Formats: sequence, structure tokens, C-alpha cells
Amino acid sequence: MKEYRNSIRSRRLIRNALAELINEKHDISKITVKELIERADVSKSTFYAHYEDIYDVIDEFESEIITVLDNTIDEYQNEKTDEPFPYIKKITEELKKNEELFRKLLSTEIPSSLITNFKKVCIKHLSKDIKLKKLSDNPRINLAEIDLVASGFLFLLIDYFRGNIDVTLDEISEIAISLLKNFS
Repeated sequence: MKEYRNSIRSRRLIRNALAELINEKHDISKITVKELIERADVSKSTFYAHYEDIYDVIDEFESEIITVLDNTIDEYQNEKTDEPFPYIKKITEELKKNEELFRKLLSTEIPSSLITNFKKVCIKHLSKDIKLKKLSDNPRINLAEIDLVASGFLFLLIDYFRGNIDVTLDEISEIAISLLKNFS
């Protein structure tokens, strides 16, 4: 069991160190494995036991974010509650858990795959949400409407993590819910 905890700890140290370096250098390509392992205070063999390269760390983090968001939305999408769109609040709660890490990672260019995958998750779930009744009956237009909502939510979150907008995650959640209510 101790090895398992050490593995989790090593991955966390590596990811946090990478986030710090990205925040400082604003360019992933300028970060070396050597400076990453020095910052994380792990050995080279520990790094390579978990990752192939720096981009592998980013890929893992991105995959974890998308999986957590997808599972969170799945869990709360069809929840029987008077609260509209309960999964929106759950998304922001999940983002709060790693808020500082997101701030550091999003201070630079965001991998397009993260944006694309986040949008896909949002579009998938918004498309299934029966509360969105006022959207177009035309499937092409409906998809464009849902894409607009998902993109707006995503880029508002990015602006928040970059410090470009003076609202809280809870307020972003309320804004999104308020707008979605207008479609229902």
C-alpha cells in the first residue's frame, strides 16, 4: 500500500512542479525534464517510471480533468431535484478542488485537445438534457446552439482561471444556470 501512496505523491509533485514551471516560463517547450524533476524533488527514474516526457504529464492531467468532469455530469445529469442543472454546480465544485493548479496551467496556451474534449463532454451532456426544451427542433441548429452554450461556459472558466474576469466559480455556475433556465 505504501508504494501506491508514493506513486500518487510522486505524480502530484511532478504535476505541481510542471504547473509552476509553466506559470513561470509560459511555454511548455522551454521546460526540460531535468528542471522538472529538480523542482518536483524526484529522481529521473521516478519521473520515467510514470511518464515518457513532459507532454505525457500534460496528457495525463488533461485526461483526468475530462474524465472527472464527464463522470460528475453523468452522476448529476438526471438527478431528481428541484434544482435546475445540478451538474453545473458539481463541475465548478470539482474545478475548485484543483483551482490553484488550473490557474498555473491555464496561464499559458491551452492545448487545443483540452478545449475540444471539454466541449465534447459539455455538448454530449447538454444534448441529452431534456430540460433544454426551447432549443431548435432542427438538429443542425440545435447542435450549434448547444455548442455556443458549451463554448461560452468553457471560455468563461478559462477567463476566470487566467484572472481576466472578476467573478467567482460559484458566480460562473449561477450565470450558466441562469442562462440555461432561459432555454428550458
